Amino acid sequence: MKRLLVYTVMLVLLLFVGQGCNKELELSPADKLPTDEALSNIKGVNAAVNGMYAGMRAVNYYGRNYLILGEVTADNVYISTSNGNRFLSSWKLSWVVSDGDVSGVWNTAYSVILRANNIINSVPVISDGTAEEKDLAKGQALFVRALAHFDLLRFFAEPYIVGGGTSLGVPVITKFEVGSPARSTVDQVYAQIIADLTEAKSLLDENTSDPFNASSYAASALLARVYLYKGDNAAAIAEATRVINAGYTIQPANSLAEFYNTPGAGEDIFTLKILDIQTAGSDNLGQMYRKPGYGDIRVSPDLVNSLEPGDARRVFISAFTGSASEFQNNKFTGQQGISGLHSPKILRISEMYLARAEAYAKSGNYVAALADVNAIRTHRNLAALENVADNAVLTAVLKEKRVEFMFEGQRYFDLLRNKLDIVRNCTTPGQVNPGRCTVEATSNTAIFPIPQRETDVNRNIEQNPGYKK
Repeated sequence: MKRLLVYTVMLVLLLFVGQGCNKELELSPADKLPTDEALSNIKGVNAAVNGMYAGMRAVNYYGRNYLILGEVTADNVYISTSNGNRFLSSWKLSWVVSDGDVSGVWNTAYSVILRANNIINSVPVISDGTAEEKDLAKGQALFVRALAHFDLLRFFAEPYIVGGGTSLGVPVITKFEVGSPARSTVDQVYAQIIADLTEAKSLLDENTSDPFNASSYAASALLARVYLYKGDNAAAIAEATRVINAGYTIQPANSLAEFYNTPGAGEDIFTLKILDIQTAGSDNLGQMYRKPGYGDIRVSPDLVNSLEPGDARRVFISAFTGSASEFQNNKFTGQQGISGLHSPKILRISEMYLARAEAYAKSGNYVAALADVNAIRTHRNLAALENVADNAVLTAVLKEKRVEFMFEGQRYFDLLRNKLDIVRNCTTPGQVNPGRCTVEATSNTAIFPIPQRETDVNRNIEQNPGYKK
C-alpha cells in the first residue's frame, strides 16, 4: 500500500521540477511537500496558496490541456490531418488506460488537491496570522479543492443525469495519508464539493475587484455550475442570482476582440492569471489552434454555420492561416506580447446568466430563461429572442452557450450532462477521421478510463466499464 504514497510524492516532485522556470515557485519552497515546518506559520501557508494556484497552471490542467480536452472530445473543433500527434485519442474518443491525456489530468488535479489539503489542514494549527488571514487561505484552498474534484468528476465519471448519482465517481481526498482510496459515488463527491464551496463562501470576502484570487462570489459561481450539473435547478438559480446581483458586467461587443487577451476584465469572476515569465512557449494554449504555432486544431464548419449574421463573436473565427478553406480560433492569440499565452477565465458573469437561463428553462420558467439569454445576446450585437415556443427554449439556451463558450472547454460537458449525444460531421475535409461520428451520451467509453498506473498501485479502485483494468 505504501507504493501509492511513494508514487504520489514522486509525482508532486516531478511536477515541481517540470516548472523549474517558474520564479514564483523557486521563491516558495514551502509549497513543494506537506511538511510541518513549511506550513507552521502564515507566511508558509501563503506561499503554499501561491503554489496551489501554480499547480493549476500546469500544461496538463488549466495551462492548456483541460481546456482543449473539453473541446476536441465534442463537436466545435477537429484535429487536422496535418498534426503533431497531439490529442488524437481524445478526438477519436478511443482512449486506452495508459493514455497520456488521461493520466495527465488525473495526476495534476490530484497534486493540486494535495496542495489544497496541506493548507486546509494546517491553517487551524499555525502559530500566527489573524483570523482574516487564516480564513482567506483556507477559503481559497477549499475553493480549489472543490474545483479539482469537480473537474475530475466531469471527465472520469458518468454525468449525474445518467446514473442518478449512484455510479462510481472519483476518490475524495481530504488529507495526506498512506492508503489506497476507493472511488466514492458521484453523489458523495458532489456532497464534498458542495460542502467545501459552502464553507469557502462563508470564509472569503465579497470581493469583485480581484478575480485572480477566489472570492465568496467565485464560490457561489462554482456552486451554480455544480448545482446545474447535479440537476438542482433551484439552488443553481439562487447562487447564480447572488453573483449576478454583485455588480459584474457583461463584456460589451465593441471590446470582445481583446477580451481573452486581457486578464481581469469586469466580466471575470475567477481568472487564473498566467504571467509572461510563466509562459509555456510553443505549448501555450493558443499555439495549438493557430499558426505559426502548431495549429493542430481547426474550427468545425458546423460551429461556424451556427453563428448568426452580425454576431460580435465572429471576431474569434477567421480563415485558417495557409488553408483558406478551413477556420481558426482567434480567442487566444496571446497576451503580454507572448504568442498564444492565455490566462483562463474559469468563471465569468456570462456563464451565470446562461446557467440561470438553463435552470429556469428546466424549471418551466421560460420567460425568465429567455430574459437571461437576451441579456447576453444584446451584448453580442444580436436581436433579442421573441416568440420562442416553450419546448424550444432549452435548445435556444444551449445554442447560446455553445457559441458564447466555444473553445473554453465546456462543450463536451454540456452535451453529456444534458444526455445529448456527441455528433461530429465526418465529411469535413482535412480532418483526422474521428472513427465515431456519433457518440451516445450514455456510452461507457464517452468518459475517461481510470489511468493504468492508478489501478496498478491501488487495488481498491475500480476501472470504468468498457475499459480493461
